[in-house]
Amino acid sequence: MSNHLEDVETLMFCDETKFSIANSDKEDAIYYFGISVIKEDVARVNQEIKDILQKHKVKSGVYHSTKVFRESRPRPNLMDDLTQVIIRNRLKCFCHKYEKIKLFETTKILAKFNTEIIDFNKSEFQALFYFLIAANTYLRDENPNLLKTKIAMYFDRNVYGVEATEAFTFPSEYFVLKQMTFTEKSKISLLLLPDFFGYIFRKSKISKNKIDFGDKTLETSTLTINAFKNLTEINTSKLFYFIETNQQTIEKAFKHITK
Repeated sequence: MSNHLEDVETLMFCDETKFSIANSDKEDAIYYFGISVIKEDVARVNQEIKDILQKHKVKSGVYHSTKVFRESRPRPNLMDDLTQVIIRNRLKCFCHKYEKIKLFETTKILAKFNTEIIDFNKSEFQALFYFLIAANTYLRDENPNLLKTKIAMYFDRNVYGVEATEAFTFPSEYFVLKQMTFTEKSKISLLLLPDFFGYIFRKSKISKNKIDFGDKTLETSTLTINAFKNLTEINTSKLFYFIETNQQTIEKAFKHITK
């Protein structure tokens, strides 16, 4: 994990999951997840995960929760062990929701800033943009002592659609998020963390959405029940942080970005 910023103290590993009404989901939304690891703890956390995967005979070259956990093979003990890595190491788990119906059309006004990389006409880019500015505002202004700064972020390249490793440095001192890198998951093993957290979140959210929209059928899926149990344990351990996007946050960030 090379990093051009020697003074970085925290690494944040990020992933996302999409919900679409067109795919029979109950909402049009993109959720971003970030899990922070103090730089000096990276090697230890990585070894713990490696040992767990070996213990449970997970043999896939590149980890994907959707392939590892299945209804026919829920592997609750593996899910429990991965959750305990998060809890034992006090890894903070961040979640941000982009609501397409509220933000997509109004945000297109920023299309004047589009480049070969930036595209405010795409909901996927908008979701990434809002995650970054909301997380930066939250960590800089609302909860400045939560993480050690400065912060480098890592994403699976498929999140952003790039074809090779891409690294971006944030342009001003306004950002405590100093750098973000998009690369293949196989090159950064700890991208497993947001993949796993996003998976148990998604399983839990789909179940909750069904209840909220009137489906009172008792959830009998062992996989979903265990995902919800583990998500609850992370939350009870005070490691779950939901980052809101509000008008004040957006206006403040825009002022620094567009000046």
